[in-house]
Amino acid sequence: MSGGALESDLARSHEAALETRARIRRWVRETPLIEAAPGLLLKLETLQRTGSFKVRGAASALTAGHLAGARSVIAASTGNHGLAVAHVAAGLGMSCRVFVPSSASGFKLARLRAAGVELVEVAGDPLRAELAAREAAASDGALFVSPYNDPLVVLGQASVGLELTEQLGEEPQALFVAVGGGGLISGISLAVRAHWSGTRIVGCVPAASPAMADAVAAGGRAVASRLEDTLSDATAGGIEEGSITLAICAALVDDWLEIGEEEIAAAMRIALLDHHVAAEGAAGLALAGALREGGAGGGPRVAVLGGANAGATALEAVLHV
Repeated sequence: MSGGALESDLARSHEAALETRARIRRWVRETPLIEAAPGLLLKLETLQRTGSFKVRGAASALTAGHLAGARSVIAASTGNHGLAVAHVAAGLGMSCRVFVPSSASGFKLARLRAAGVELVEVAGDPLRAELAAREAAASDGALFVSPYNDPLVVLGQASVGLELTEQLGEEPQALFVAVGGGGLISGISLAVRAHWSGTRIVGCVPAASPAMADAVAAGGRAVASRLEDTLSDATAGGIEEGSITLAICAALVDDWLEIGEEEIAAAMRIALLDHHVAAEGAAGLALAGALREGGAGGGPRVAVLGGANAGATALEAVLHV
């Protein structure tokens, strides 16, 4: 893609993001940006409704005008996306079914059940749950809301980036974002590139499950990747073939960091003990990336802490290492 074509696409995406933000405003909170240390800022999506940024994308998908009248929705999720879709669906009077992988966090499953969601457990990794959910929605005539492979979802997540451009008085040196399917970093990238041309956008993936980093390295196509247990359960699993986030990440994400489990756990402890922020594994992933790089002038570093949905067992484990 030529530079001119990319600029034109970014301008259109930015305008669409602004329109989306106005439409979903009643469903989301503008979350704070705090200084954790000199030159290090934290965007606290941990304080977002349902405990993660996912409600932004869910609200965008479920309130789009051309989808008005849908009465049932199906989602696939390791927890956070399902909680977000269930929250918005309940507000709209829609029934909700969530397909979850067998590896999903027990804490998040308990929260989904408490929200009255019908759960369908699928053996295997999160991608298998996504494919099963998409098939069920097509068979049942329900609306399917992907956790990342949907332009409406990406535009909802772009509202995080729009808030950052308003909250920051200077262009940041770098943004650190946890990446699974890529919906959050895609949305943020589309939003901020219209304002900040010099900011490095850094995707942080767990070394145990680096699907998006591997896909970008393979030329922007989904490939077989490692899939091991990780504290960052919200970013684990494969990527749907042909996902729109593959092309966006390949074009707009500048660097990739693979983060080990000890680094993730250490960052979760730092968030909780030093900054009084409950951070789940994916939030620790982004913070770990920012802490690894340190600061070398040229503006602040920003870590987007995407969610707070870590149960007592997970928090006790990282606190007692």
